[in-house]
Amino acid sequence: MIKICKSNESYKELSKALKDNNIEFEHKKCLNKCGLCHKHPIAKNHGEFISADSVEKLVKKLKLDK
Repeated sequence: MIKICKSNESYKELSKALKDNNIEFEHKKCLNKCGLCHKHPIAKNHGEFISADSVEKLVKKLKLDK
């Protein structure tokens, strides 16, 4: 299951993009990767952290990692 951090600056945009792409995910208060989380869109999938320069790029990575 994909998990996204509510504290991420891209949280709202990422949440909408995942919903629009029918990708299931969970909202988490914190993923404990604050340094990375405050700089880039980030998600945790299968225990691995995945980040990208943009929400669109992160969604593409998550689609490939299904």
